[in-house]
Amino acid sequence: MKGPTEVGGITPKFWKIKTFTPPSSDRAFLFAQLSKNIENACIKARRYKLAARGVVVFLRTHDFRDRGLEVRFSQNTNFPNDIIAAVRPLFDALCSPHLRYRSTGVILNGLSEVQDVQLDLFGASFRIERMERLYECVDAIKAKYGKHTLFLGSSFLAHQYAQHEGARGAVPERKRVLFKGETKRKRLAIPMFLGKVE
Repeated sequence: MKGPTEVGGITPKFWKIKTFTPPSSDRAFLFAQLSKNIENACIKARRYKLAARGVVVFLRTHDFRDRGLEVRFSQNTNFPNDIIAAVRPLFDALCSPHLRYRSTGVILNGLSEVQDVQLDLFGASFRIERMERLYECVDAIKAKYGKHTLFLGSSFLAHQYAQHEGARGAVPERKRVLFKGETKRKRLAIPMFLGKVE
């Protein structure tokens, strides 16, 4: 999807869903996967200069049943810190220790163009300006060195392990053997071995 969806007057939204194997009931790992999805959705929103009025987060069980919750914000945002802070207190109600989950998802709702922030008496506008400057730097580093060069601590477990185990998670040789100057996230789009034509 290139931009926000808008069908028949429905509010535009972005979504990110990520599957992992094997299914897990580890609460810390699940929250890290959700946190990484929130970061990805916010990267996309900032790219299009949009901010969300609310968020829907969900977990999908290994038998493809979804459990989710919706949170509305007092102020539009495209910063993952704000969204994670709003979702974290509700996560325990969403995640059952008796179920195994295979994917996490996030939907940013009520997207609108980022507006200049009006000054207020309580300092919220100064905080938003600081966060905007911070994420401008984060996005500049991402553009230069690759996505998730910098990430939130809450996403650490999602970055520490491979997304998939077994044959599905096997890394092809082209991704293991890098050319000079390439990184795991930024590679030249040419094959390593062309093989024989007979």
